[in-house]
Amino acid sequence: MGVTIKDVAEAAGVSISTVSKVLNGHYSISEKTAERVRGIMREMNYYPNANAQSFASGSNHTVVLLANLAPNAAFQNPHMFEIISGLEEALCKRGYRLILRGTDATSACGIAEEIISRRSADAIAVHVGVMSHPLAAVLTRLQFPHIVLGAPDFDSQVCWIDNSNTYSGTVAASFLLSRGYKRLAFIGGKSYDLGSALRLQGVKQGLSNAGEKLEDQYIWLGESTRADGFRMVENLLSQKELPDAIICANNYIALGCVDAVAKKGLRIPKDIGVMAFDNFPFSQIIEPPLTVVDINVRDMGAQAAKFLTDIMRHPNTQIQTYITTSNVVVRGSTR
Repeated sequence: MGVTIKDVAEAAGVSISTVSKVLNGHYSISEKTAERVRGIMREMNYYPNANAQSFASGSNHTVVLLANLAPNAAFQNPHMFEIISGLEEALCKRGYRLILRGTDATSACGIAEEIISRRSADAIAVHVGVMSHPLAAVLTRLQFPHIVLGAPDFDSQVCWIDNSNTYSGTVAASFLLSRGYKRLAFIGGKSYDLGSALRLQGVKQGLSNAGEKLEDQYIWLGESTRADGFRMVENLLSQKELPDAIICANNYIALGCVDAVAKKGLRIPKDIGVMAFDNFPFSQIIEPPLTVVDINVRDMGAQAAKFLTDIMRHPNTQIQTYITTSNVVVRGSTR
């Protein structure tokens, strides 16, 4: 005979009702007790009947994540998969499973409507890369538990979680000033690149806090590519007075930046410092390895799971928040 819920309750020293509430994610059970009961379940290889559990509770303990899973998506946005990893791990600890649905911004709304109408999930997580006005309207109109991973670039009432790009920009500027750099340059994306724009705003704020200013001739904006990064930095370095350090809005621009600095015959970091945002894998294999502002996106995923379970338990909860856990990883591209 297999392990029963009664066996789990006796082993954990709690009531059958408590084990049932843990299985259903009930808010009245403390996280400490819930984690202990789940540990006993794992030790005893107890797996409740999912269909029966769903029928009894009205819940299937499933969260669907809508995201772009197309080829090269991991290369274009390595952070997304770190976020997913943190989200899945934290949801699992709370008794939920995560299902990935690959989509794009055009199709995501229809998929969400299907999930909601069929009640095939208790909640929906949406990567900001597939977010749209129609999807925001559906989620808010139907008041379905959800969270968007990343701040949408339009006004809406959806629940979202993100890091603060402005704060990260301030961190970058403050770090370089602390290392003795005075004339800073910023190479970033065009105005529609919201993350880059906010990082630029933060750099300006960090300099202003120290009584310094980011001069207009040291701000270059273009496409967030290696090729455009090279072009912008090549133009920057053609000026009579060069900056002491260059802040790149992302790793792709930084790749082009390093190429342009080498072509100019300058040495990093002896002649000029280079710094970027996001601790992507190739930031460590560029020569020299990049000093970066690192954003703990795995923790962002874990926090998203916590907020999402809160929303499921308390549907009227409205969450729009930042995680500001940015820190500097110092490598060979700065002194």
